[in-house]
Amino acid sequence: MAVNYERGATSKKRLSIRWSTPVPTGEEALDFQTSLKEIRGNDPRPLLVLRDCDRCNGKDDALLSKTLNNERTQLYTQWFHCVKLDRQVVEKSHPWHALFAGKKPPHLFLTSWDGKKVVVLPGTQTQKDLWGVLQRILKVDYKKVAKPAVRSWQRVLDSYDTLDSRQKELERQLDMQLVAKNKQRIARIQKRLSKLANDRKANEAKEKAVMNLVLRHAPKAKTVEDFDNDAAGQTEADSGSKLLDRIRKDKKTKGAGSSN
Repeated sequence: MAVNYERGATSKKRLSIRWSTPVPTGEEALDFQTSLKEIRGNDPRPLLVLRDCDRCNGKDDALLSKTLNNERTQLYTQWFHCVKLDRQVVEKSHPWHALFAGKKPPHLFLTSWDGKKVVVLPGTQTQKDLWGVLQRILKVDYKKVAKPAVRSWQRVLDSYDTLDSRQKELERQLDMQLVAKNKQRIARIQKRLSKLANDRKANEAKEKAVMNLVLRHAPKAKTVEDFDNDAAGQTEADSGSKLLDRIRKDKKTKGAGSSN
């Protein structure tokens, strides 16, 4: 059965699936790996690729359940590069047709970042099966396990819901006291709102830690030493360039002197 509990505004933002909708830049038919490389771009996350169809008509029905709570699914997707392709991708003339080729092409597939592990799904899979696939793909590209992280993230969302509710009530009270011009109560409510803001920052820090599953192939963040080495290399290159300029200048000067 579907859960009737409705999340607050902050949580709803976290549950929104962030789709990218790339389009081919050329007309040449590409193989699977080349097509995957094009839609992947510079995103280092594993991919969840969904094709649109006449029945879906822009909706996510092939991924989300119509009767069950989709919250876990929505949270799992935050660790993926989610790509939604136009329904024309099933046509042989489409440059990325190789992604959804065959007489009965899948409705979506999940793949590791490098495309070496691919799992196709029909769009009618059970929620339990979908979660299993999501977890297996995430395990390939992330160092930490996603399943307990999702549970922790849901607890963070619970905290956001509480914070949103408290803030809404305090702001309502503040509006009333502003009209009444009760300075003492206004100051008291503002103090509570300030504490609430600090609580929200603490929850955001907790969320950031929960979300960090650590990509296995993430680009190395530059350290101070890296920047120093880059600067030293540039200085050395500049010095070498200036030295060559002086040598060329000396040769020209000597050449001009001998001609006189």
